[in-house]
Amino acid sequence: MPNPPTSTSPSPVGLRARLVAWAREFLQFGIVGALAFVIDAGLFNLFQHGPLGFLSGHPNTANVLSATIATLFSWVANRLWTYRGRTQDNAAREALLFAFANVGGVLITQFCLFFSHEVLELTSPLADNVAAYVVGFALGTAFRFVFYHYIVFTGTAEQPESAGSVTVAVVGGAPATRPAARKEPEGPTAPPRP
Repeated sequence: MPNPPTSTSPSPVGLRARLVAWAREFLQFGIVGALAFVIDAGLFNLFQHGPLGFLSGHPNTANVLSATIATLFSWVANRLWTYRGRTQDNAAREALLFAFANVGGVLITQFCLFFSHEVLELTSPLADNVAAYVVGFALGTAFRFVFYHYIVFTGTAEQPESAGSVTVAVVGGAPATRPAARKEPEGPTAPPRP
């Protein structure tokens, strides 16, 4: 007797739930990112072009300092809000991966600033902001979103940082939760037989 055909397509309910989860994650990531953007851009302009302008003429240094402060804010906000059900037990490892993702984003922004200053020879405040906070920020944000989802926040609500969570996430899915540990029945049990 032939086996009935099995469907490999996701069920509408599962697909809908997954899309809602992705949309929620992206919205929360976007809100945290928007706040980090305001912190980053505001501090960059304060350091570079503000009343004190103590980093005037040093756009890369101003960008690194402002991005570092915004990154600290972003990690705390993402850990406590956006990915609160997917944080890893090992917070130091997670912070290191988060920092690595943000270094990648900063390097993307640094390259955009470098290209604007050295290749295009655009050095006005407007050019600095377009290079860093339009082009660089957009490219860096896309990189960070993918890296956070698939590499950094891979724990699960039931058991953070499951053994296959990074592998499962990298190949295209959210980490699956491990089944809960089997509990022993409560109450008296029969004594072992000799």
